[in-house]
Amino acid sequence: MAKKVFFIMVFGWLLGAGVSAALPRDAYLSLAPDIPLAPGLSEFDGGQLVFDKPEGRIVRVEAESVSAQGAISAVPSFYREALPNLGWQLNNGDKSDDNVLTFQRGGETLLISIQRDRVVFKLSPFAESD
Repeated sequence: MAKKVFFIMVFGWLLGAGVSAALPRDAYLSLAPDIPLAPGLSEFDGGQLVFDKPEGRIVRVEAESVSAQGAISAVPSFYREALPNLGWQLNNGDKSDDNVLTFQRGGETLLISIQRDRVVFKLSPFAESD
């Protein structure tokens, strides 16, 4: 009986591992692996830039919609919900504008610009005003 239970457990584990390997994993920006890529978006080849400087990193990534069914329209709500869970704080002035979202975390600012068929992410060191 113990052998049978053991084999069932091993088979279940292997089956689960195979299924999870086939499911898509959460996607993140290639140059900023701590920022998720909204569902329905794919990074645009050639739309990346990264520059490290003593004050912090400067990253620019472009993504485009991979579906023709308006994935871009869901982008603002995705980031308003997902990024605060990762420690990003939405700037208060951005609550009414769905085309430009600005978040801050630590010493960095993330600007998300949503265009017709493209989303541009700009990550830069936070510049405090004097």
